[in-house]
Amino acid sequence: MTKDKNRCANQILADMELFDFLKEKVGERKTKTGAYHDLLEKCVAGFVVPFLKNHEYVLQADQCHVTISDLASEWHWHRATVRTFLDKLEDMGHIYRTRFAKSVVITMVFNKTGIGNSTTTYNGQAEIRPADEFDAALSKWITGNLTDSQMGDICEQYYVSRLKEIADNSPVGGSGSQTSSKDKSADELTRTLVQRIAVAGLKRTIRNSRFDNPTAFIDFFHFELGDDWSSLLAASKMTAKIILDGESEVTGASSDEIEILATLKEPFKALWAKCREDDSDLL
Repeated sequence: MTKDKNRCANQILADMELFDFLKEKVGERKTKTGAYHDLLEKCVAGFVVPFLKNHEYVLQADQCHVTISDLASEWHWHRATVRTFLDKLEDMGHIYRTRFAKSVVITMVFNKTGIGNSTTTYNGQAEIRPADEFDAALSKWITGNLTDSQMGDICEQYYVSRLKEIADNSPVGGSGSQTSSKDKSADELTRTLVQRIAVAGLKRTIRNSRFDNPTAFIDFFHFELGDDWSSLLAASKMTAKIILDGESEVTGASSDEIEILATLKEPFKALWAKCREDDSDLL
């Protein structure tokens, strides 16, 4: 029993280089290590099975979009064996899946810790911070992989755990000053979370425009603005203001100019959404 506990508690440091080293050719059929390595490579590369290229799902970082049949064919496994293998990886927390009728998006769980992004346990091993898990959950909510209710539960759990952490680390003082400090910490935490959720809400809304056609705004830049970058900057500011505040709030332009820019809201949002898909750190 103790031996089993030690096996579960002990973690190893492994990276792609290690799996490259462990990969070996054993006939046509892949070993489990080889299959796991293949999933790693697919997720790192953002692999999509060719016939799924036009699927509406847009991959995020560390994801691949595949079918069970294709994996079975590549690995020379039975489809049932592939499903069992993926089930086990998901049970152990190494992947999670978003299932569609004829395909599956696999998200590989990587420990991307670095300076300022990890904590260290008593034995020097890295752990994912709750803040990292909260950000990961927000990303899933933005892409529609978590419902409002599910994300709400996560927000509540994170809020409570952070308040407890703040309280545990607060210096002991007079009861009045302690209460004031706790209230201030709670207000600051609430403001921070509301800000992040507001940005996430904007990202989720903009993401809905990722399949729209941006060509009209690009044509506007070429043919109406004469490829003038300064004019494009001014037009972009006004178009963004129209989207966020409405046409009546735009100043410094004629009614005709505002009317033209209002017709370009959808292609402008399409450009915005496409840019976000290419770089998820952008607003």
